[in-house]
Amino acid sequence: MIRHLLISAGTVSLALGIIGIFIPVLPTTPFVLLSAGLYVKSSPELYSRVVNGRITSVYLIPRAQKKAGIWAMAIMWTMILLTFFLWVSNIWLKTALITVGITGTIFKIKYFFGKRNKKTDRELAQLAAKGPVIKFPPAK
Repeated sequence: MIRHLLISAGTVSLALGIIGIFIPVLPTTPFVLLSAGLYVKSSPELYSRVVNGRITSVYLIPRAQKKAGIWAMAIMWTMILLTFFLWVSNIWLKTALITVGITGTIFKIKYFFGKRNKKTDRELAQLAAKGPVIKFPPAK
């Protein structure tokens, strides 16, 4: 039962990610990452297809993850500023919103744009260019 729910959620996430390729407002990388995460627990075959797919594997490289970080910060600040100007009138809540936004931005900068091992990034890009990274035995 849970396996089928994970596969269904992964499929919906993957569909949203693929739609996001054509619609600029919908971010692609987070949905593809989510579908890969859901498939890794439920279906190794589907996970392998997402990770090694001609279209989807492009969104799993480090450069795409940086783009996802930019989208995450843009969406976060859009929601914080909308809430700040339209819905909250208490000065303490406005201060808390800005504080949480700054904290979230610092975390996202460290997570998405922090110093990483450039050699590892190059190795991952070379592995992705070579073709299938993960090979699972055929399902019985």
